[in-house]
Amino acid sequence: MKKTILLTILLFSVFLCHAQRLGNYIEKGKAFIDKPENIDTTRIYQLPARFCFAIVSKAQMVGFFAYSDFNLNFVTEDIGIRIPAEATSYLGERLCKKVGFEAGYGSVSFGYSVEIGQKSAKYKRSLSFGLSNLRWGARISYNGLSNYIVSNITVGKPGDIIYLDTIEQSDGLGKLRSLTLDGYYVFNSKRFGYTATNTINVVQKHTSGSFMLAGRFLWSDLDTKEDMGGLFESYGTIQFALGGGYSANIVLWNRNIVNNDDRTIRNITWNITAMPVISFVNYMQTRAYVEHVDEQDNIISSELKKSGVWCYPSANLIGSTALSLTWGRFYFTSQFKLNIFYFSSQGAMNKNKFSAPNLHYEGFTEDIISDVKVHGILYNWSFVGKLFYRF
Repeated sequence: MKKTILLTILLFSVFLCHAQRLGNYIEKGKAFIDKPENIDTTRIYQLPARFCFAIVSKAQMVGFFAYSDFNLNFVTEDIGIRIPAEATSYLGERLCKKVGFEAGYGSVSFGYSVEIGQKSAKYKRSLSFGLSNLRWGARISYNGLSNYIVSNITVGKPGDIIYLDTIEQSDGLGKLRSLTLDGYYVFNSKRFGYTATNTINVVQKHTSGSFMLAGRFLWSDLDTKEDMGGLFESYGTIQFALGGGYSANIVLWNRNIVNNDDRTIRNITWNITAMPVISFVNYMQTRAYVEHVDEQDNIISSELKKSGVWCYPSANLIGSTALSLTWGRFYFTSQFKLNIFYFSSQGAMNKNKFSAPNLHYEGFTEDIISDVKVHGILYNWSFVGKLFYRF
């Protein structure tokens, strides 16, 4: 009996100790969130941190477009025929429509949403997490998409003796995955509230803007699960981009707080942001089958070959626009964001090491496929509407 009492007292003491530590962490976190920014109060007003709840509506499209041009060679000791060809492949989705909620305290929040209406793809998953204040921000995002791949293969040109133009849909599902880590820094954070049109706690009183520094890490992979257009099994890219641009908050209407009552504030602000970036680290990897075929079209051997090239720096775009309305403790924002990233093997520093998919036929003196060049676009755009209430 005494042992039971002593054990109970010990467990209760441990629980109180951990509860006290947790309480201290919560208080430190709350103090960090509540800490006022170093701002020019004639330009920016920072609302006191409160608990908030929002209804969220979102439309989004993610996609991957790849284009390859190459030569088909039918060269023996007696004949020499070379035919230009190209293949385009697309994996994307229909318009994805979601509704959900978001809840939080101050600048920290979490949300959940579900897709409504017709499914945009056979399978889709999106996850993101971000931190921000008036000076800097960072966000990590993951998008996973599985859907059918549409390919267009063209051999020769119209009017040639050999001409082929076909559009095919894959039997199996291709898989597109992308991971991005974005970051930004605002130079004029004392007078310019970059987060005024996407968070409930900051109000821009007068029109202002700032130059910004932006960075992005991008990893993407398209796995076709089958030979896409007779060419690649998969494309993969790794990019690290740095750049900058300008962001401006245009205040269309503002009425300041009366008698320190935040329920009297009225504000409409429009934000425009454009940040071109340069991908200084630009790596592309492909996987393709190299097959040896005899004169009866029987496959003698087949090998899945990986190839990677470092490409020259390329220009890409990060852009957004947003409109916000603050009316007392209600806050509405609508945001449009666009991300476009390019890749190309034609600008490869070691392009001679780029391995193309190939067929080796008995009796032919050259590879069937040669001079392959690959180009592609990974894009992601979204339109988000949020209606908040501050308690």
